[in-house]
Amino acid sequence: MTSLIASLSPLMEGSPLKIRHILLALLVLLAIAFMQPLITFLGGLTLLVGVGLLIFRDLPPAVQDTVEQHLLGGLRRARADSWPEPKAPTMARDRLPATLDGLPRVPERTRRTRAKPAAPAVPESADRNSAPPPA
Repeated sequence: MTSLIASLSPLMEGSPLKIRHILLALLVLLAIAFMQPLITFLGGLTLLVGVGLLIFRDLPPAVQDTVEQHLLGGLRRARADSWPEPKAPTMARDRLPATLDGLPRVPERTRRTRAKPAAPAVPESADRNSAPPPA
């Protein structure tokens, strides 16, 4: 071990880039070391599931239904244990008020449009129904 450190000491005296390369090489070695067991585990698990599916396919329909019900019961129990019971709805300030049908009301958005040029002002004394004065 000391010979390894002694052989790396000239490398560590250099730039930080060499240190990064050494650390990157160590990380790659660790990834390779832990990748093989992971791939082996996933491959074994895939084989077990595949063989289980082939066995399940060859079972009679009544037994398949029994196995399905057993698995679904276990999933329901696991799901029921993981989700807390819903509490009575409380009105929070940040929530939108609900309408009678139970859906939240979406507040109306004001439309922003470009300002239109003002119409020419018509004197109040002029009769709007009369014809324009002759020119």
